[in-house]
Amino acid sequence: MSENSEKLALSVPETAKILDVSVPTAYELTRRADFPAFRIGRRTLVDRAGLEHWVSLQAGAARNSEAAALERGIRT
Repeated sequence: MSENSEKLALSVPETAKILDVSVPTAYELTRRADFPAFRIGRRTLVDRAGLEHWVSLQAGAARNSEAAALERGIRT
């Protein structure tokens, strides 16, 4: 299991690298209720499948808010 793609869970620094954010920002994300982080002992880990789903939800929310903004712009 040396490759990240085989891991079920990622460390916070691995998550930061995948998301292209800083490690402190990744730790902030782990404190969100909707973020797929969990603890084992003192380690904080991120569920890989949950992370992919979370990113999809975030992208969908961004698309929906852009569409709503465009719709409001068109109506005014």
